[in-house]
Amino acid sequence: MKRIFCLLMVLCMTLCCLSALAETYPEEQVSYKVYIRLRSTNGDPDTMQLFQEMEEVTNVHMDFVKVPEAEWSEKISLLLGAGVDLPDALYSAYAMTGEEMVNYGSQGILIALNDYIDQYMPNLTKVLTEHPDIRASITAPDGNIYGLPYVVEDGITGQIPSNMFINKTWLDKLGLEIPTTIDELEAALIAFKEQDPNGNGQADEIPMTFQFLSSQRDLGGLFGMFGYADRIYAGQHHFVVDDGKVIFVPATEGYKEGCAYLYEHFFSKGLIDIEGFTMDKATYKAQNQNDDANIGVFFGWNIYDLGTKHVDEYVPFAPVLGPNGTTSWGQVAASGMEPKGLVVTNACKDPKYLLMWADLLYDEYYAMQMSYGPIGVNLIDNGDGTYDYAETPEGQTYDEFKFGNTFPDSCLALFRDFYDRMLPLPENSVAKDQVNTELYLPVATSVYYPKLLFAEEDNDQIALIGNDIIAYAEEMRAKWLAHGGVEDEWDAYIQRLNTMGLEEYTEIYQRTYDNAYVE
Repeated sequence: MKRIFCLLMVLCMTLCCLSALAETYPEEQVSYKVYIRLRSTNGDPDTMQLFQEMEEVTNVHMDFVKVPEAEWSEKISLLLGAGVDLPDALYSAYAMTGEEMVNYGSQGILIALNDYIDQYMPNLTKVLTEHPDIRASITAPDGNIYGLPYVVEDGITGQIPSNMFINKTWLDKLGLEIPTTIDELEAALIAFKEQDPNGNGQADEIPMTFQFLSSQRDLGGLFGMFGYADRIYAGQHHFVVDDGKVIFVPATEGYKEGCAYLYEHFFSKGLIDIEGFTMDKATYKAQNQNDDANIGVFFGWNIYDLGTKHVDEYVPFAPVLGPNGTTSWGQVAASGMEPKGLVVTNACKDPKYLLMWADLLYDEYYAMQMSYGPIGVNLIDNGDGTYDYAETPEGQTYDEFKFGNTFPDSCLALFRDFYDRMLPLPENSVAKDQVNTELYLPVATSVYYPKLLFAEEDNDQIALIGNDIIAYAEEMRAKWLAHGGVEDEWDAYIQRLNTMGLEEYTEIYQRTYDNAYVE
């Protein structure tokens, strides 16, 4: 069954949800046992202002069982695997993986929420009606919804996760302009390596750094100069969608050309840090902390990915044109969507009031406070229907202040127009939004595979053949970039991928995509 409905069905569903407006909260307090995932920076949910306000409004009490995030996966896996002494619900945007959700849903350990959403959640029903892509994202192949969505659509801040940044101070010192072509980028990196741009008399400059296979810090976007950008995003490894066709980028001719070119012109000349293949996130972010900047170009979510010590020396720059005068960059869906904001187990005898409580979080007023903190603490009420951010207390970071007072990784929905009407984008999001809009969106034609839930048998096949395919493709990418040889080994590589089941692997992703998006 297709998961995006025709207009007539959507209108009928909207009319049905209006009946939910007649539902009232319980006269006597109702309590639910709910496991909640705690970050190290989270405060106590039992004393949080927003949860207390939601309880006063709904007369629904959450009996939270608090589980530290480091223990969450193992504890929840054991709990659901045993299937006994279950709580009523799990609360977190990371409650479980999509595979687990489909698996436990098919076993009946998680209950289907479709009818409850239609009858008791008018706010969420409105969201799903107006945004059918979200309905597709949270609907399992059996047609059931097992988890409530987390959605934050903050413009194109998250639509293009990876940006490139270059040391403008070095460029100015060497009399160079910001590169716009691959040849100009190569020339700039050679100058960074050979001409001591940081002026300390040492050959300590690293022309370009990266973190292999990171969704934000990898150099996979550079493959867009030769065809499709190659990026890992949301677990959908290396797939893009071009006019409805699902494509495994590491099996394309453009990818082969990219591996050959990047080795010959960059890695073989020492212009890209070979340590990037083994760096973890902490090591990557610890670079560039000496008195003199030593990084020329880096990849990241924003300009602070290498810290603040030399941040004033760097500027973002657009993807450069490749040897054929073309380029592409990768983009993801504008909405940050996770179908795991809240899941309900079969131990819950009457989910109605629990879901009516959760439906508050699909109203902007409550979603705003769950995402950024309560009014009067983290947010300031301007008195005219708009709000602003309270100043972060001295001695706390912004995240510590926010997460101490709320649980933004949960079921809620905020869309781009909300930020235009009620609350400005956070300062760091404004800068990234501008960079993405001006420099990246015009060439972001490589569209990554969307977040979707796979059938249980497809998850089994993905685990059986997909993991080996991905591991082999990534192993060969590292080898060819660092040491060359792609031209000699390409035919054998493609043959081995096919033997490993690449056609079946791709077909699973194509079929799942078609079921969600093709009428």
